[in-house]
Amino acid sequence: MIDSLYKKLYDINLLKRAWHLARSDTRTDFIQDSFRYEDFAFNLDKNLQAISTALKAERYHPNSLLYIDVPKSTLSVRPGSITSIEDRIVLFAITMLIAPKLDRKLPETVYSYRLKEGFDNESLFKDLEILKFPFLKRTTIHRQIDILEPWYGQWPKFIEKAVYAFERKGYKFLTLSDISAYFENINLRILRDNLLKYLPKEQKIINLLYLLLEYWTWPTIHGLSIERGIPQGNDVSSFIGNIYLLPLDEEFIKFSRKKDIQYFRYMDDVKIFSKEENIAREVIFVMNNILRRLHLNIQGTKTIILEGDEIRDELIDNRLDEVNKVIKDIQKKSKLLTNNKRQDYLSKLKKEYKKIKKKNKIIQGKDLRLYQRLITGFTLLDSSYMVNNLLKQLPKNPDARLLRKSVLYLKKFPRSSEKIENSLLQFLESSVNLFPYQEARMIELLRYLKNISPRSSSYANKCLRLKKKHWYVKVQSALLLSSLTLSKKPLKTLKRMYENENNIEVKRALVVCLCQLQKDELDEFLKTLVFENDKKLSSLGKMLFYIYTNRNNTAVKEISNIFRHFSEEFILDRYYKIEVMKYCNNGEVRKKLLKRLKAVRKIIKREHLKRKVNKTIKFLDEP
Repeated sequence: MIDSLYKKLYDINLLKRAWHLARSDTRTDFIQDSFRYEDFAFNLDKNLQAISTALKAERYHPNSLLYIDVPKSTLSVRPGSITSIEDRIVLFAITMLIAPKLDRKLPETVYSYRLKEGFDNESLFKDLEILKFPFLKRTTIHRQIDILEPWYGQWPKFIEKAVYAFERKGYKFLTLSDISAYFENINLRILRDNLLKYLPKEQKIINLLYLLLEYWTWPTIHGLSIERGIPQGNDVSSFIGNIYLLPLDEEFIKFSRKKDIQYFRYMDDVKIFSKEENIAREVIFVMNNILRRLHLNIQGTKTIILEGDEIRDELIDNRLDEVNKVIKDIQKKSKLLTNNKRQDYLSKLKKEYKKIKKKNKIIQGKDLRLYQRLITGFTLLDSSYMVNNLLKQLPKNPDARLLRKSVLYLKKFPRSSEKIENSLLQFLESSVNLFPYQEARMIELLRYLKNISPRSSSYANKCLRLKKKHWYVKVQSALLLSSLTLSKKPLKTLKRMYENENNIEVKRALVVCLCQLQKDELDEFLKTLVFENDKKLSSLGKMLFYIYTNRNNTAVKEISNIFRHFSEEFILDRYYKIEVMKYCNNGEVRKKLLKRLKAVRKIIKREHLKRKVNKTIKFLDEP
């Protein structure tokens, strides 16, 4: 049947599953949404129906991407972008329909982004299976989810098979190569033609995918579209990138029938084993030839042939293996971990940590991978062992993945807050603060420390006032200020900033601050917000107004959600809702909120959150 997949695309049940996958996918985004897409979830049925209607009428149009340069440890950057939640839902819905047919085309020796059997709402691909621990409760999963590397599912199998080919099958040579700027150089017309080759009767759904990707391509200096490159940092793009190299897989499958080679691939990481040096050299030419036809280039400086111990050094890192064993064991034992066992694990991790060379310089390559896994291990053990070294490493090393893990790790240790804050601010106020992404993530970390000092709030205020500051830096600055108890004067200033701001993401972050307005002002502000021209603002306004009025019992449901499982970070991130619902005229809402706040007040450690809670309790206690 012609275009049978497109006819399934606008099914509401499919879109709802795609929503769960899309939201799960956002957990590792370069840029985190200020509201965790809760405003979209609030009107979920209506929003999904709007997407369905547009798809059915063939009038769906993508939204613009959010851009930020994502730094690497080499001090270079790669283009980072975030798709809107609506677009990501559509992308996941498309992928759910085409992936089962395309995955079968991939050879077994391709390990990246392979479809899971009976995929669920958590993930489509085997790479993410580590996110699902059958021995952990769902609440435990969500507490631990952020510290785990999403890619760390199939990668070990990829390395394991490569090691087996070298050690057991007698392959003496390993050919390695690297593709230059892989995601940035994917040619969309070639991609479309490849997809149509495998799905010739599904032109409509493939053309929609092509149109979405084409809309997001970077324009030239003259404003022209060059139909090249796909957004990075999400599961769908990784899957598309994986499929793009299918012609390379097919070429080496043919080659392996004539010559004795073993071919393995994880995304653009290709490893080809051979028993003769002349064949090891020949595969470079084969690879170069097919990549040229895909409009890709191999990096000559990173194209090498390894032999003997060089292969072992490339594939095997005993340090990483030891750390992975510890992490796996900790996850299995979870709450059953005894103090003696914890100390044993700490000793093992410290031993491997000491094997990293030049820890006071920029850590790169294998050492950086080991360093990040060590952060995971020490995080799981609630150990502050790496705090001091991380504070030396972060100003020198802007690597995005290291930044993400560092934020999650460092905010766990309130006793070190003053030290962490001083170190971060010393860097932020210096002339070497060059990467907006690094600056934004450091401001984000300041928000979760034990206390937010006047020096930190002053820096955030300065960032909001400066026009030249990147919008994401301003977003994190606004969120930091929202974590404070704001008086009338700063609120008046922030409201004026909101009215004069053009960037929607910054305006949304400022809304979090303005939820602290006094009742009459808040009432007027929310009514205005509901009728904003921008959909993202009006949708947010509707959610807040429903909480404010307890319409459809919304405030009661939110109280239950916010306090279901105690987490200071969770409460802090959603305190803007508490600021709104404290003015609710419904006595039952106020009573429930007061009871919950009094219950958590004694166990809150962050001073700025404690001040907020005390102020709200005092307000609710007043007759």
